Amino acid sequence: MPKITIVIPCYNEETRLPVREYRRFLFNAALDIYFVNDGSTDRTIRLLEDLKDQFPLQVKILSLEKNVGKAEAVRRGILAANTLDKNDIIGFMDADLSTPFDEVDYFIREFGNPRIHFVFGSRFSRIGAQIRRFNHRHYFGRIVATLVSVYLQIPIYDSQCGAKFFHVGFARKLFMEPFVSRWLFDVEIFRRIALSNMKVQDCALELPLHTWIEKGGSKISFSDYLKLPLEFYRVFRHYIRKRNAYAIYRLRWTNLSTLTTIYK
Repeated sequence: MPKITIVIPCYNEETRLPVREYRRFLFNAALDIYFVNDGSTDRTIRLLEDLKDQFPLQVKILSLEKNVGKAEAVRRGILAANTLDKNDIIGFMDADLSTPFDEVDYFIREFGNPRIHFVFGSRFSRIGAQIRRFNHRHYFGRIVATLVSVYLQIPIYDSQCGAKFFHVGFARKLFMEPFVSRWLFDVEIFRRIALSNMKVQDCALELPLHTWIEKGGSKISFSDYLKLPLEFYRVFRHYIRKRNAYAIYRLRWTNLSTLTTIYK
């Protein structure tokens, strides 16, 4: 059986961290949780240390001195889990458990398909599901999702859902380099897959969630929303440059290989 680890980025989550839910889940689940305390200035670290005292074998804490943002906090958490085998499963979820732990088994089952290396949640409102989102975030999310689908040229419904799971070896490749954006790093994950000569459709699965409850208290402010077009442009420009650099490298390598063959 693969080992399962969940990375939880935390920044000033003292009033939002559902400690009782964490306790209930850790008591019944055979997996590890890697909390990344992202430079919190409230009592978040004390709550995390209390959980570690109660579940010393399952809870790990990476505490950062300064706030680096969700993208970098998640990245460091995934890379810090360096004792896992490449076929184990690692993922990240939001600290407030807007995606509840009840969904975890739903994600993990999909890795029984040998072609799947990446499973990500989708907040798709439908009959039989409990999806509650604030209207302004839902509509803005639909705009972002449309831009992402056009940019990547693949039909992603919800690129920004904060619940994503990977085979560990796959995750290490995707998270090796720092991300360009603090908030649109999900888009970068998909772009990095494409740059690795893999098709997202061939290795990933978008999984409609049964439950997702918006808790409020988001760290994204209105001014952050206004900055998102610029963030999107930075991501677009960065990966255009990386694609062009990779194309030039491949062209030079092909030419060198051809010359070597001719002069043998």
